[in-house]
Amino acid sequence: MNINDHLEKAQRLKATLAKLGDEQDYETIIETCHAAALHLIACAAERRKKTHLDTHKGLARFLDDLDLPELASLFRELEALRTGRFYGGKGDGKSAKRAKAILRDIEAELH
Repeated sequence: MNINDHLEKAQRLKATLAKLGDEQDYETIIETCHAAALHLIACAAERRKKTHLDTHKGLARFLDDLDLPELASLFRELEALRTGRFYGGKGDGKSAKRAKAILRDIEAELH
């Protein structure tokens, strides 16, 4: 995908997030934030380093290797939230709100 395709996909995913409720839809919110983050991170990496990774496997290390530590840290936190809350089943409105905050922080890294 090119940078415009990644941005368009991220915007569509963010539009979906706006339709969901933090407590009742926390699993979907966290998963959607993760998906949108992948696209926004691809854009940031492409803009800054002229390369990106189109998968989440190894993404944090890839970002570290590109000297993008803030993005790597944010992605690691989102991955941990996703694993602990989504797959671990320990979710609530707080975890959904945190996932959305992380996504906003990742999006801020585009500029």
